[in-house]
Amino acid sequence: MPDADIFYHFAIAKLYATEGFVRTLPWPELGIQSTEFTDFHFLIHLTQIPFALLPINGNTSIKLYIFSCLVFLLYQLFRYFESIQFRNSYYLLALFFILGSTLFTGRLLFGRGNIILFGLLFLSLRIWNQNKNKYLFALGFIAVWFYSGFLLLITVFGLLCLVNRSKIVFQRFLYLSFGIFLGITIHPSFPNQWGGYFLELIIQSFPPKAVEPIAEWLPPTKELILLGFLPSLPLLILSFVQSKKLKIESPSNVFLLLTIVTLLFAGASLRIFEITWLFFFLFIFHKIQLNSRIQFAIIIILIIFQLPYTYRKISDQFTSTNPNQIFVTTEWIKRNISPKERIFLPWADYPYFTYKNPEYVYLFGLNPLYAWAKNPDLYITQKNFFNGSANGFQMIPQVLGYKVVVFNKQYYSYAATLFGELNSNYSLGFRNEQYDVYIFNEEIKNTKKETNIKTK
Repeated sequence: MPDADIFYHFAIAKLYATEGFVRTLPWPELGIQSTEFTDFHFLIHLTQIPFALLPINGNTSIKLYIFSCLVFLLYQLFRYFESIQFRNSYYLLALFFILGSTLFTGRLLFGRGNIILFGLLFLSLRIWNQNKNKYLFALGFIAVWFYSGFLLLITVFGLLCLVNRSKIVFQRFLYLSFGIFLGITIHPSFPNQWGGYFLELIIQSFPPKAVEPIAEWLPPTKELILLGFLPSLPLLILSFVQSKKLKIESPSNVFLLLTIVTLLFAGASLRIFEITWLFFFLFIFHKIQLNSRIQFAIIIILIIFQLPYTYRKISDQFTSTNPNQIFVTTEWIKRNISPKERIFLPWADYPYFTYKNPEYVYLFGLNPLYAWAKNPDLYITQKNFFNGSANGFQMIPQVLGYKVVVFNKQYYSYAATLFGELNSNYSLGFRNEQYDVYIFNEEIKNTKKETNIKTK
C-alpha cells in the first residue's frame, strides 16, 4: 500500500541511476534540497535502484520493493527469537506481529524506512547476544546511512548496557557507538546532514505553528490508539500473571521501560506510536509462555476477527489514497507542457509528480518544514494561496512567474474555485475528479484543453 513518500524515494533512486549521487535536487524551488540535499536514506535509495529499473509497471515495482523489505523484516524477527530460544509457536509470533495492531500493520505496508530500521534492530539484537563486536560496528555504520532513526539503536543498546553493567556488554556498546559515529562522520551528505538532523529530529518534533502539519506530526485518534493496543491486552495480562513464575531477563525490563516511556508520548505522533507498539510486542513475547491450546485459540481469534477488520480499515485507506487521478494528471502535463517548465504545485503532491514527471521544476520540496526553513515568507505566501486566505491571493503564481498552477481539490477546493473566477489571465487546461490544472493564457494555445474527464 505505497504512500506518497515512497514515490519520492523512488524518484531519487531513478535520479541516482541516471545522474549518480547528487548534492542538490533539480525539482524543488521552495525547499532546502534545492541548495543542499541531505540524503538520510542513501542506502535505501541504492537498494531501490534495481526495482526502479525493472521493465514493469512502476507501481508494481514499488510494491515488490515493499514486499522484499517486509520479508527482510520478518526473517530478522524470526532469527532473533530463534536466537533466544523462543518457546511459543512461530505462527503466533508472525500473526501477532502482522495483525496485533491495526495501526502498526498499516504503517508497515506504507513502505517507509521504518521497515528497514526495525529489521536492523532485530538483526542487531541477535548479533548483540552472539558477542560479535565487528558486526555490531558494521551495523551501526550502515544504520546511519539507511535511516535517520538510527538513534533508536543507541537508545535500546544504551539501556541494555546500563541494565547489565558488565565489561563485555560495555565493549559491545562501544563498537556499536563507534560505528554510528563513523557513519555520521563519513557520510555522502557530510556536513549538510547536521542541519537536516536538526530539522528532522528537533524542529519536526516541535513544528512552528505557521507550518502546515503533515500526517506523521498529528496525534493518533483515540480510535487508532484503541485499535493499536486492544488485541494485545489479553497477552499483556497473561504475561503479568506469569511474571511471578518466570525470570524477567534484562531485555524484557528494557523493552517494558521503553514501552512505558514512549507510551507517554505516543499521543503526540504516529511515528512514536509505531515504536511504542514494537517495544510492547518485544516485551510480551520475551517473557510469555503459553500452552498449545491457548496459542491455537489466539491464532484463530486473530484470523477470524482481527484479519477482516484490519483488511477493511486498510482497504479504506488504500481507496482514499489511490493515485490514479494523480497519474492521469501527470500524463496530461507530460503531453501538453514543455519540459523544465515551473509548476506551482502543493507540497502533498510533490512525491507523485517528481516520480512521474521528473523533467519539470516544482514549487515545493516534499516536506513543508523544508520549505519554511528555505524561505519562511515565501512559504507563508504559498500557504495563503492554497488556502485562499489572503486578499489578491489569485495573483501570487503570476507575480512569481509560474505559468502552470495545479490544484488538488481534495484539499484546496475553495482556492481552486476562486482562482478560476478571479484570475482571468489563467485558463483551465485540464480537470478530473481530483485535480484542476490552470495554464497562463499566453501558453494555452500550445496545449490541448481537456475538461470534465472521467477516470476509473
